[in-house]
Amino acid sequence: MKAALTIEQKPPLPFWVLNLSGFGILIVLVLVVFFWQMTVIDRDLQRNTLNRSQMISMIIEEHLAHAELARDTIETVMVSVLRDKIRFIDYLNTIDPLQEEELTALAKETGLVGIEVVRRDGTRITGPADWQPDQPCNPDRDTVHYDRHAIALFIGASTDEAVQCIQVGLDAKASVQLQTKMALPALLSHLSSLPGIRSVHLEADEPSFTGEAVRLIDEDGRWSAETRLPTPSGTLVIALDATQHFNRITLLRRQFFLFSALLLSLGLFFSWLLYHVQQNDLNRTRSFERLLAREHEAAALGRATATIAHEVRNPLNAISMGLQRLRLESAGFNPDQHELVVAMEEAVNRTSVIISELQRFTRPLVPRLQRLDPVSLIQKLLILYQQRCHEQSIEVSQTVSDNSLIEADPDLLAELLENLLKNSIEAQPNGGFIHITLKKTTASTLHIIFTNGNCTLSVEDAMRLGEPYFTTKVHGTGLGLAIGKRIAEAHQGVLEVTVDHSRQEFSALLILPAVSPAVPS
Repeated sequence: MKAALTIEQKPPLPFWVLNLSGFGILIVLVLVVFFWQMTVIDRDLQRNTLNRSQMISMIIEEHLAHAELARDTIETVMVSVLRDKIRFIDYLNTIDPLQEEELTALAKETGLVGIEVVRRDGTRITGPADWQPDQPCNPDRDTVHYDRHAIALFIGASTDEAVQCIQVGLDAKASVQLQTKMALPALLSHLSSLPGIRSVHLEADEPSFTGEAVRLIDEDGRWSAETRLPTPSGTLVIALDATQHFNRITLLRRQFFLFSALLLSLGLFFSWLLYHVQQNDLNRTRSFERLLAREHEAAALGRATATIAHEVRNPLNAISMGLQRLRLESAGFNPDQHELVVAMEEAVNRTSVIISELQRFTRPLVPRLQRLDPVSLIQKLLILYQQRCHEQSIEVSQTVSDNSLIEADPDLLAELLENLLKNSIEAQPNGGFIHITLKKTTASTLHIIFTNGNCTLSVEDAMRLGEPYFTTKVHGTGLGLAIGKRIAEAHQGVLEVTVDHSRQEFSALLILPAVSPAVPS
């Protein structure tokens, strides 16, 4: 015999799990795109900052070269002009030694601030008299010197052996201002004031920053991109405005978090929706399967019941007819024989009742609905069982909080209510109580509750109440509550039974759809 090999197949993942996984993958992709964009932005910042910094460095170097050339040109022109003036003064002095008044007039005529002739005996002739140059007579004679008043001083030699040197002064404020404006500090200050540039300065020390070529610096909420470039004069530190870069990163982060939160919310919402839809479909499928199973079981039970009833009723009829004949001919029976015939008749009748209830249980119930007052129906049943309740010392009470009409089959509903009342009476042979409650919980729902005492059922037996063929009675069929549940379901209602073991109370709750309040008679 060959053993059949079975491969255990894993159940497929629910749709809500697949949906949530899909949204999770989307969030991961968005995260990857976000980090990629952040990397691109950082690279753009590095590249743009380096390019702009190198351009500024080139501008500074070019400007310094031009400033040096301009300074040399100005000094060359100034030396040439002042040398010519000294030659002219020396020529006049050789003809006739110049005095202070003549030097003053000559200085005014030639546009000089002052003229000084230093003789070899140490005598100094100066014009005008208040002009006093600070330079001695023996500096480099081809170099222009500037004093603290921005006067260009130039010392020249004389052809007269009695004169040691001739010193002239020229107002050079414009030249000094021009050179100051063209100097490096002025250029760095001007560059720092341009839009998009926070600061430009030169450090003579070696650069202390050895990390990235560009780094972001936060100065009280003002973001700057700092670059350090080595130059022959030192380290050039350039800080460019990075506010736009920071705002772009902030906006990108905000968009990422908002989009991720939106994706996560949509994923959770649709997963929750799919989960509930799937659960509802699963519940409907299970309910349909249970309904099919019950219908299949009922159909099978109906066929079996019909067969049993057909096969059993004929022998029962024959036995019943035989017992009736024996009863007619029982004049010569002794008491034991007479009692045996009576017991056999009771057994036949009980078996016939069981078959009838079994047939009713398996047949579909089609109620003939009509409006009726449940309070009035219960009152009629209580009148029928009033004597029996009195004999068994059972106290009957009612609580009616609503008097609504219902649509029901009078015979079927009377059978259900009578069965509940009989069960309550039979459960208390030594006395007790029965309490009947009618109340309307919602606008369209009526509750009818039968509560009785002396309930000594075990927990296991209480859980099986309502199952077909389960009974705790000696002569019961176990179909009373089962048929009652079918009658309630046929009326679009529910019959629920509960047991309070601490109080030894049994409760049967019948829920029926209400129609409208009953018209008082």
